[in-house]
Amino acid sequence: MINIAVIGLGNISKRVIEGIKFVKDAKLYCVASRDINKALNFKEKYDAEVAYGSYDDVYKDKNINLVYLCTPNHLHYDQIMSCLNNGKHVICEKPMVSSIKEINELFDYAKSKNLFLMEAEKTVFTNLHKELKKVLKSGEIGEIISIRADYSYNVSYFNFPKNHWVFDEKYGGCLKDVGVYPICFSNSIADSKVKNVIGKKYINDEYKCDFGGIGIIEYENGIKAIIECCWFYDSIDRGYAVIFGTKGKIHVPNYWKGNKFKIILDNKKIKEIEVKQNSDFEGEIQEAVDMIKNNKIESPIMSREKTIEIMKVIEEIIS
Repeated sequence: MINIAVIGLGNISKRVIEGIKFVKDAKLYCVASRDINKALNFKEKYDAEVAYGSYDDVYKDKNINLVYLCTPNHLHYDQIMSCLNNGKHVICEKPMVSSIKEINELFDYAKSKNLFLMEAEKTVFTNLHKELKKVLKSGEIGEIISIRADYSYNVSYFNFPKNHWVFDEKYGGCLKDVGVYPICFSNSIADSKVKNVIGKKYINDEYKCDFGGIGIIEYENGIKAIIECCWFYDSIDRGYAVIFGTKGKIHVPNYWKGNKFKIILDNKKIKEIEVKQNSDFEGEIQEAVDMIKNNKIESPIMSREKTIEIMKVIEEIIS
């Protein structure tokens, strides 16, 4: 049994914890927050065995096998290092860190410790994504020509203070907040290395970070993708993807967490496919548990290389 600790008890952690319930051979062992009262409330609500008000206590607890980091982006690097240094496997919420250099440093250190490390990109682990890949492999829409994917929402709805980490010039910004979703999706569907990126970002003068971006990605296998994100408005379902093939296309609403998609063939035949999904976080956590049980230090689905390919696109658009 893999004992999991969740560090950082904001909104995302609640969904992570719900996902853990469906994971085989794992359990929620510990919840941790800098606020011990919050940790105790989570412990009672979600039936964890241990609650800590200090992250150092998590690092030192020898009963913990795997840590899921749900903390602000600027804390990730040091926290991952602390986990690895204390013999803990790690899943870290996206973006793991802010540069390819930091990605390599962390994966190198994890390798030296023979520990599993993965960026939490749930998009590619959902039952929806697995079914999409099956359809594409079947050739039902022919050869993939191009992909379009976006994720946008109105950041003003959340009333974040100006000093909130999401607006941090180095670690925050729209591309690192939600641009990772369309990039990760497109990279996975194209199933090829990124060859070239042309992009444009919009920097908000008041907050000094990007509030949106658009990029055209060319892959080595010839597939093209247009990815888009912004903090100005809620797009359809907040995000939407279309995969274009030589025989038709696939419409995918909520492509990072949804449970259905529509195949539209050139002969006008339409087919809707729906999948069962307990939680959009179940798949990525199950992957980590399976890899750890099999003494693997990287997931082939979201490896160091896959994490670098996502950051490569972000860096090209931001630069």
